[in-house]
Amino acid sequence: MTNESLKNRLNELKDKGFFDELIIKRGIEKEFFRVDSNGFISKNSHPKSLGSALKNKYITTDFAEAQVELVTPTFEDIDELYDFLHSLHVFVAKNIDKDEMLWPLSMPPRIEDESEINLGYYHQSGIGLLKHVYRRGLKVRYGATMQCVSGMHYNFSIKRNSFPTLINSSDQKDINDAYLGLVRNFKRIYWYVLAEFGQTNVVDKSFVNNRSHNLEKLNEDDMYLKEATSLRMSEIGYQSKAQKGLDIKYNSLSSFLEKIKSAITVPYEEFKNKNLLDSNGEYHQISDGVIQIENEYYDSIRPKRSASNDMRPYELLKNFGIEYLEIRGVDISPTDITGMSKHHIRFLDLILIYCLVSPSPKITPEEKKVIDSNDYISIYSGRNNEADVVIDGNKTNIELAKQKILGELKYIADFMGESDLFHQAINHVTELPKGELPQKPFHEYGIELAKKNLAILKSSKEKNIDSIKKEVALSLEELENMPKNSIEEMNEFVKSYNLDL
Repeated sequence: MTNESLKNRLNELKDKGFFDELIIKRGIEKEFFRVDSNGFISKNSHPKSLGSALKNKYITTDFAEAQVELVTPTFEDIDELYDFLHSLHVFVAKNIDKDEMLWPLSMPPRIEDESEINLGYYHQSGIGLLKHVYRRGLKVRYGATMQCVSGMHYNFSIKRNSFPTLINSSDQKDINDAYLGLVRNFKRIYWYVLAEFGQTNVVDKSFVNNRSHNLEKLNEDDMYLKEATSLRMSEIGYQSKAQKGLDIKYNSLSSFLEKIKSAITVPYEEFKNKNLLDSNGEYHQISDGVIQIENEYYDSIRPKRSASNDMRPYELLKNFGIEYLEIRGVDISPTDITGMSKHHIRFLDLILIYCLVSPSPKITPEEKKVIDSNDYISIYSGRNNEADVVIDGNKTNIELAKQKILGELKYIADFMGESDLFHQAINHVTELPKGELPQKPFHEYGIELAKKNLAILKSSKEKNIDSIKKEVALSLEELENMPKNSIEEMNEFVKSYNLDL
């Protein structure tokens, strides 16, 4: 959009009352590791003091047993959201083993032997085994080291009654289309998000042991790319070559779901050759498709619907439509103890509202190539002021392209409630130092920051403590009351999980 057309669009929406009716709902998920006093991934089980990883809706685990995942409730108020996220950090810090710390960075600490990374284990039940086998499958497909990358997930939606002034409809199909329009526009400017939120241009050399890469040697311990924004999102990070062939453009919900269904159910030769069962006859993949289950689909943004009635994500989206969007391509910020400041939250809101209100034509095969190319350039060369991205079919200097988007985000900020806070967010995020190389080895830097953060968290006052403690106790009670299945019953559950697709 030109500046003038954007201004006209925003004034039109203001006159209709869109910004008066706009209520944003937000939630945050964060992954990070428990590490020992030397900075190595903890070998200890998920602490009982944090509740059941299977049943606790606030504190669970991700790929590894030591990889904590925090999940906030949904909030309309940014202060309340941030406070709850901070409270979860304080609670975890005070309830992990005394010799443990919380790793503060997206890229993992030094991994001396990936075979020693314990996968998440949940419960002797069908669903417990399914979650464990899914993680075994990730390890079989991609290796454990790659799965030790962590990040922030930002869940975004606007209240249903905010839509009529935007799209002249409250029908779920039209809401689906509006959210998918946002998704397509987000994909179009994701190169910019990488430039502002990327925090991973250095890794411990152990991360690329026995793996092909194009990184350079920084020191005796580390590898890096000086001009990179997010190695986490690069080909050595949280990516899958197999998934690139899915060619998902988000032009309709039905086409997206068909692609996901096919990715799960149609065997993919490389993964088929790894077999569903290991040499001991135990499941180590849920399926031999491009993805085992819906959650294995990696992208910077995904349409979602809250889980209910034990329905799987495919069914929820097909039957009820899109409820919110999960923004996944955001690195942990080491400048905030939670990994995402209030400024970052507001900045993401501006980006997402910008994507929502701007025209969003369907993505053509040609444009898909441009989107992928811009992402590649930003990932590997986004800190190079001389780099070019393609905007509206023309090669454009990346700094000029960034300034154009930044100017448009400032227009959006003018129309938001508490616009001064959104302008402050723009200034804060854009002025943060990015791409600076640590003055010491990556692993040592992470330990130093982890120790500092742990001391702060342990001395912090506990907010929201009652609801967090209540959830811990309830999750343990629910786990205790869950029937334990036989090995045969558990295996049958895994075997039949994808058959209904």
